[in-house]
Amino acid sequence: MQAHLKFLRRKLAHRAGSWLNRVSSIANTPLSANVVLTTTRHELAETQLYPFHFYRDVLAQKHGLRYTQIEVESLVGPEAGHLHGTEQHKQVKRVFFQPAFEMPPEQAVQALQRLAHAYPNAKIAYLDWYAPLHIRPALYADPYIDIYVKKQTYANFAEYSKPTLGDTNLNDYYAKRHGLPDAPQQFTLPPGFEHKLRLGSNFGLSALMVDWFLGASPTQSNRDIDLHARIAVNGVPWYQVMRQEAKDAVQKLSNLNIASEGRVRRHQFFAEMVRSKLCFSPFGYGEVCWRDYEAHATGALLLKPDMSHLRVLPDIFVPYETYVPLQWDLSDFADKVAEYLQDHTARAKITAQAFEVNSAWIKSREYAATIAAWCS
Repeated sequence: MQAHLKFLRRKLAHRAGSWLNRVSSIANTPLSANVVLTTTRHELAETQLYPFHFYRDVLAQKHGLRYTQIEVESLVGPEAGHLHGTEQHKQVKRVFFQPAFEMPPEQAVQALQRLAHAYPNAKIAYLDWYAPLHIRPALYADPYIDIYVKKQTYANFAEYSKPTLGDTNLNDYYAKRHGLPDAPQQFTLPPGFEHKLRLGSNFGLSALMVDWFLGASPTQSNRDIDLHARIAVNGVPWYQVMRQEAKDAVQKLSNLNIASEGRVRRHQFFAEMVRSKLCFSPFGYGEVCWRDYEAHATGALLLKPDMSHLRVLPDIFVPYETYVPLQWDLSDFADKVAEYLQDHTARAKITAQAFEVNSAWIKSREYAATIAAWCS
């Protein structure tokens, strides 16, 4: 309950800070601001913006960065051109552009053009807060940006050039596995785009998770739940078959204390997690999930389909050091559950290392230095 209250306070402080720093239009950009965040209101998008709030003091005092926010929706439409006029703000040196959910390309281009005109001395960074690994906006964004910040990327850039059934690599795998009639798709990247791609923060550095990682490392004592595996199934066809397969794998286990059925409130969810020995986190619409960080924060050993094909910051998916990888078809799921329920020593070691990777990275302020470098 204490952690939940800390989260609520952080969430309110972040939203209050965003409101205080927000201006209604480009024309109202304060002269004191040398960084502009164009943002959208969405819970997942907020996690990408939270580091600016969390490290605000060090960004200002050590790196001289002072930011203001503009909602991206105010930059599009015919009325936006009249509202913003022709005034230019030459003191701004970096703009971070975060699109709205499913923003049409023509609207995003309109917004990028207005930002480029209004801030002629600024470089523009694209903040991609979406879950999948693919990069849909690359072709239309490329002429306006110098860097593209994504929460997770392929470890091998060549993977971006491969066509898939459906929109994503996950869609492709489960469509082929279950014979779904998805059409081929490919999101082509412009030449040289690899040099613009940057790895940004993920869910660990968020209002929900940060207090867990700033606290004491969890222990393995008083854990009476063998496996935590609450799995929602509803969604598009490939997502449904993927999640149902995961749920079926859990239901085949016997003689274990498993938390798996129904939904619970957030504070109840975390109360269960701190009592759990293992946590099963299947994929969502993208590979990286809140559940991965929730397991690391609470000391439940993370079992997850193999993540070796991607990168995150910091690297929290090191096989058998910070999590236990599973075959994507879950053929080894039952065996891994049995093995790590018995191996208390390995479980304690892996969970301690997983917590420390997240905690040390947040406390190091390394990401504040990364943001500052993007603004130099």
